[in-house]
Amino acid sequence: MAIGGDGPWVIAVMWTLTAVTLVFVVPRVYTRVAVAESFGIDDHFYNSAFAFLVLYTVFISVAAHYGFGHDLVDIAAGNPNDLPLAILYEAIGQTFAIIGMAVAKWSVGLFLLRTVVVQWHKVITWITMGALMTTSMSTCFVFWLQCSPPKYLWDRRISGRCHIDSTPLSMFLSILYVVCDFLYAVLSWLFIWGLQMKKREKIVILISPSLGLVAGACGIKRTNEVPELASPNYTKDTIGHIVWPAAEIAVTMIYTGIAVCWALYKDTLRPGPTNRTLRSHGSVSGDAGSTLQVERGSCVETKAYAMGSRDESDEVILGSSSQRSQWDRPGASHGGITVTYEVTTSRQSV
Repeated sequence: MAIGGDGPWVIAVMWTLTAVTLVFVVPRVYTRVAVAESFGIDDHFYNSAFAFLVLYTVFISVAAHYGFGHDLVDIAAGNPNDLPLAILYEAIGQTFAIIGMAVAKWSVGLFLLRTVVVQWHKVITWITMGALMTTSMSTCFVFWLQCSPPKYLWDRRISGRCHIDSTPLSMFLSILYVVCDFLYAVLSWLFIWGLQMKKREKIVILISPSLGLVAGACGIKRTNEVPELASPNYTKDTIGHIVWPAAEIAVTMIYTGIAVCWALYKDTLRPGPTNRTLRSHGSVSGDAGSTLQVERGSCVETKAYAMGSRDESDEVILGSSSQRSQWDRPGASHGGITVTYEVTTSRQSV
């Protein structure tokens, strides 16, 4: 059956969300691999979530080819053989959405665990992540095994019946996703605000997890669409339950990507001298009391004073680039992250 009804705009929205998410996936990978050199397990979960988003979009596109977006009776009247395929591919896509959502939330949780210093923060984060993954997997099993035989779920031409109503569990999972979005937003402020960072950097970094509230809003909208899963006009009435999960996954990945890509902005895009430019103009030693010699011309005299301080925050938020952007100090302590700040003063001859 030709793509029509609400299918075209649904596909357009989902592929647009996927493309926008890719814009943040690529620089995040570059930041963690080339800039911060701290590619971790949260990055693997992040990239996996994007893969699930792509698969979700692909299968919904295939479902639209078989009639998703049309009224069920119209599909059956046009080509009865297309109806089971439309329902099947939509169901497969929803499965990728459920797993992808959980993986995306895990990526956020693992990212936050990089900043955790208080034990109860860790406990709350791990409990939330565990509950999400357990409920997500349970929902997938219940969804696919609710009918006997399982094929009856998407092909009602055969004899069978559904013994389990998966809607209550799907509703619980949707509510859990919303709670997770708001919880992560609150915990991000608790984690990051108390860290040893410049206030301006804290505010910029906290803008991104605050977008988790937008993801939560998408989750609320998606939760309102859950009852439509039991609609007899399944291929038409479940459109909202297809679009809003894609939006929630995309927003979750976008705000996590922004937080990590702040390191890329600091190291490569922000104007001003960095360790790369300074090294090209002079020589540096990282020991306290060392001097920085910069060839600026005869009319400018420059002095640098090295002040050592311990900072366990910048590295965990931005990756180890904050540490590596400073010059290695012989004999630096390995019990924590030591950052050497170079304070430069200049006197201009008039």
